[in-house]
Amino acid sequence: MFVAQIIFISIGILTIIMGLLVWRKRCYKLMAGYVEGSIRDEAAFGKVNGIFVMVMGIWTIAFSFFMDVLSVWVFIGLLMIIVIAQILLNSRIAKK
Repeated sequence: MFVAQIIFISIGILTIIMGLLVWRKRCYKLMAGYVEGSIRDEAAFGKVNGIFVMVMGIWTIAFSFFMDVLSVWVFIGLLMIIVIAQILLNSRIAKK
């Protein structure tokens, strides 16, 4: 379990760093499917996606401490909810 916990924490930290790069440093090319010039409000796009990616990283780190208690399906289910919310907000930003 210790090795799995270290792996989840490492992945979570890398995901948080990626979210910070998208949000603060405007590295939008890290986002899958991003085409330059396709988004009108790139600042809002970066903020929304960066925050969601950081939330995924925080959830990954939190899950690493509760692996014994929670099922992997809880982890996957919450990630799916986060991704669906991210898709809905991105489609809303694209319409503006």
